[in-house]
Amino acid sequence: MKSIIQSLSSRASLTLRLALILLLVAVGASAQEVFRLTGKVTDKDTKEPLLGVSIVDSTTHRAIAVTDMDGRFAVDVHSGSILRFSMVGLQSQVVKVKSSQKYIEGKLEQAEVALQELVVSAKRITDKIQPEPTDIEVKGNYLHVKTRVRVPREMFSHNNRLVVQPVIYNVTRREEQLMRPMVYDARTYNRTQDRLYDYRMDEADGDPLAQYVVVKTPEKREKGRTNDIIGYADSAYVQHVKDDYACNVYMAIENYNRIIYRDTTIIAQGTVNPLRWLDYSFAAELLADEAYWPKPEVQMRDSRGEVNLRFPINKAKFDASDPNNVAEISKMREQIELISADKDATLQSLTIEGTSSPDGRYNSNLQLARKRMDYAVQYLRQLVPERAQRGMTFSSAASVAPWSRVAELMRADSLTEEAQQVEQVIKRWRDFDDQSRNMRKLPFYRSLLMERYLPRLRHVGYVMNYSVFRQLTLDEIRSLYADDYKQLTKYEFFRLYRAEEDSARREKVLRQALEIYPSFMVAANDLAALLINRRMADPDLLRPFVGKEAPSVVNTNQMIALLNAGLFTAADSLSAFVPDNEHTHMLLAVNAVLNGRFEGHYETIARTGLRNQLVVLLAMKRNEEALKVSRQLPDDEALTHYLRAVCLNRLEQMSDAYDELTKAIQMDPSLKQVAHTDGDVNDLLLDSNDNN
Repeated sequence: MKSIIQSLSSRASLTLRLALILLLVAVGASAQEVFRLTGKVTDKDTKEPLLGVSIVDSTTHRAIAVTDMDGRFAVDVHSGSILRFSMVGLQSQVVKVKSSQKYIEGKLEQAEVALQELVVSAKRITDKIQPEPTDIEVKGNYLHVKTRVRVPREMFSHNNRLVVQPVIYNVTRREEQLMRPMVYDARTYNRTQDRLYDYRMDEADGDPLAQYVVVKTPEKREKGRTNDIIGYADSAYVQHVKDDYACNVYMAIENYNRIIYRDTTIIAQGTVNPLRWLDYSFAAELLADEAYWPKPEVQMRDSRGEVNLRFPINKAKFDASDPNNVAEISKMREQIELISADKDATLQSLTIEGTSSPDGRYNSNLQLARKRMDYAVQYLRQLVPERAQRGMTFSSAASVAPWSRVAELMRADSLTEEAQQVEQVIKRWRDFDDQSRNMRKLPFYRSLLMERYLPRLRHVGYVMNYSVFRQLTLDEIRSLYADDYKQLTKYEFFRLYRAEEDSARREKVLRQALEIYPSFMVAANDLAALLINRRMADPDLLRPFVGKEAPSVVNTNQMIALLNAGLFTAADSLSAFVPDNEHTHMLLAVNAVLNGRFEGHYETIARTGLRNQLVVLLAMKRNEEALKVSRQLPDDEALTHYLRAVCLNRLEQMSDAYDELTKAIQMDPSLKQVAHTDGDVNDLLLDSNDNN
């Protein structure tokens, strides 16, 4: 297989080659993020997925993603973003994102430039670039890495570029997260690079590493040192702070057309996060401010039914004295009187809808049906009290049933053969009148069609719309809910779920309320409170409602939900909207400490117990004080020995630390797995050859 590096141009190889080797940093999406865009990048010729394709926002000139081993990526973009897909040895592709796009496929093809051979000699020199081992410290949802990198003097001549790329690796989820690279150019190299890009290194088509470049000169070397010492400090946001992490560093040096050195080393394993043991629990509250409660509102209802009025053949008027008609009219009168008698109800409209059978000529049937409905609506209008007619609308509608409906009814009665004959007539004769004429020729027309099925197609229906403005009783609300919960107003949902004592049933009603009314803030808050108090916090429920204008209890509940979900940084963003009072003081203190702010909050946390005092002291690196507090904890608890091991290990009393950790794991074997992810003690496991 042809090497990618062998296909590099001498001009582009200076930076793009290192971008491939080091995966180039993903800086993050623009502040104008609107939607999530996913995609896949493949080789246009081979159709194979491409790993390490850099995706750059051409507006900001920042790399925002790198494709994974399956060629896939996911970024937050806004409509109109222009993305550039680039990879060493391949022609770049530029794509403009439309708001309707949620998925993009990129196809890159080989560059056409004839390229010179590149020699790669890895680790050809005796000395190495040596990043110092460090810790990954946790503050909120950020992993902080600080280290120093020693670069042998002989490795860094006038014609070299050094790139050091730290990478946070989530061991638990097998995911990489790129941090800011360190890029150091020797003076001559930098000048040459600038000329190669026509003095436009910082532009879109220039050096993708330009924003990170530091020009290193002999004058900047510390006096008396034979090595260059480079300091590094950066942080990366992670969602799952309790996962197992490592920090890897990719390093490379090149001099125009040769990679003279490359290496990878691990500088940190596990995270230093004593606050993982901070013990806190907060109860959520219902929204008690009645100003935000829903109010009773006008509700639109409708009453539907059929009026089986009997009309004489080919006549538009029915006989009101016909016993059948008397009974049908009486039923409808009762319904009208029932609504009219309700002082809180107002009739809005009455619509009569009639359907005639298809026998005979279509136009004649339709005209007759319309006349019948017009007559029926005028007659039935008289049933409405005069006072109720004011403001009402009366209307009618008529239609002719198709012959296909006859076939459907016959099939339902298992008269398959007869239904097929009806369908054959329909299929052969497209004209409605021709269909009716030929239906009469069927041997069963009179015995079946006229006597049994055609009368079933003739009906008159009515719809009465009316509004109601009143507070239903709780029993009435429950009855309405049982019939169709979608009929309930916000106010009725509110009364229903607040009267429900069973937690599971209350949750069901709350979720149904939010299904019908997604902007129902009170219901969202009360559901969030229910789940928080059940230790099943959902950090997404209140997300649309929080902020400066939201009730304080909503912001408070959301902060609790976010803390419980491990989203400490997001919780901290709400702290400005949560008042500091007797109910929230401890919550705000816990939030501040979890986000790395200890001043003014240590004392508050310390009062909650010795263990919490101890873990905060560890977070503040007051290790000797922490050890003294650990001596006061009960020795019959595994966590006591674990935290004591942390203290002792930090104070370089490794033997005693190992003994304490051993005791902790013997008392609680589950702590062994935690210890593997804990940068404070995982070296003790390594020292004991315990890697399992």
